[in-house]
Amino acid sequence: MQEGNSQKEQWDRTYASANEFFGREPSELAVSALPMMKEHGARTVLELGCGQGRDTWYFARNGLSVTALDYSDTGICQMQDAAKKEGLEEVVTARVHDARDPLPFPDASFDAVYSHMFFTMEFSEEEVSKMLDDCRRVLRPGGINIYSVRNDHDPHYGKFEPKGKDMWKNPMGFVVHFFTEEKLRELSSGYELLRIKEFEDSSPPFTKKLYEVVLRKPR
Repeated sequence: MQEGNSQKEQWDRTYASANEFFGREPSELAVSALPMMKEHGARTVLELGCGQGRDTWYFARNGLSVTALDYSDTGICQMQDAAKKEGLEEVVTARVHDARDPLPFPDASFDAVYSHMFFTMEFSEEEVSKMLDDCRRVLRPGGINIYSVRNDHDPHYGKFEPKGKDMWKNPMGFVVHFFTEEKLRELSSGYELLRIKEFEDSSPPFTKKLYEVVLRKPR
């Protein structure tokens, strides 16, 4: 079995075990991202790796239209059910998609792209670079791409089972890719790099060290 497929099954099992695995409140990144999106006039957002939607709901309730993607069938089904119950079907579109495949949208479709700890999954640098390029394609000129990744100051960096360059499989069974600031600057090629900022995320089961990255597609 390929590692990617086993990781998908791992997430399906995780989401099936709890409807709010990461809690109900939005992530710190989402709270930071919302004013930036509004400042840039964003109305439509593409979210990658939405999981069960804690950040999706936050954006939708604050006036944004969100297209949310995840490769976990379980997570997307839970989101679709929640959208119906909460009357958010008009502003939240949740669909299953593996972002290693080309994004199924025309050029310049979205005002913003957002992802929290998505690129920190079991993707190689080449895959991350390709996905960031595709994100830039679907952004409108002047649109922003806001994402977070675990970094080399994180307590799990360099620990557990090696799975590739700067990737380790933790005791929970998840492969995590960690990034240095230098690597993130390299990956920003083709964008305007607005900022890289370190922050902490205390979502379960421990506090993680992350970088927030804000990129803008040139006008």
